[in-house]
Amino acid sequence: MPVKSHGLLEHYLPRYTFAHRYKTVVHCGDIGRVYDIARDVDLSRSRVIVLLFRLRGLPCDRWRARAFCAAMHWTELAQRRPTEFLVAYWRGGDGNRIRRIEDAAQFCGPLPGATQKVGFTFRFRQLDAKRVEIDTETRVLCIGARSRLAFLGYWLMIKPFSGLVRKEILRLIRREAES
Repeated sequence: MPVKSHGLLEHYLPRYTFAHRYKTVVHCGDIGRVYDIARDVDLSRSRVIVLLFRLRGLPCDRWRARAFCAAMHWTELAQRRPTEFLVAYWRGGDGNRIRRIEDAAQFCGPLPGATQKVGFTFRFRQLDAKRVEIDTETRVLCIGARSRLAFLGYWLMIKPFSGLVRKEILRLIRREAES
């Protein structure tokens, strides 16, 4: 389990079953600009992301981050501009589908039929006048032993690719912010 932060994930998803985290440093002193780029980065600028999303059958007609999140039924649950934003969703019900979150209270409370709660965050920290650190973390809370066991196999298979996508997103943000 990674070292816990004191950000939005700690508030909205303090307990979790699986997690992964990545960081990069951007040579741009404007933390607000880096934040804005991250919130709506153009995912189509990465051939790796395009290939992996197509292989998984994910919506490939919406490449800006916000539109992609909406197509996936993910919700921007909270933000602290310019230092952090949190996107989340839950799974459950018929077919264990991804479910849109109505509001933060719904996500924090018990969700009847839920098998997983998932949150991922991007955090931004001004290192000095010319650099911003971006830290991204994903957490998955599996609800119940059956969910935990089912997700374990999926996680072992998907984690390297999920990590590659996250690193590519960080690279895209860094490249745009430094240009």
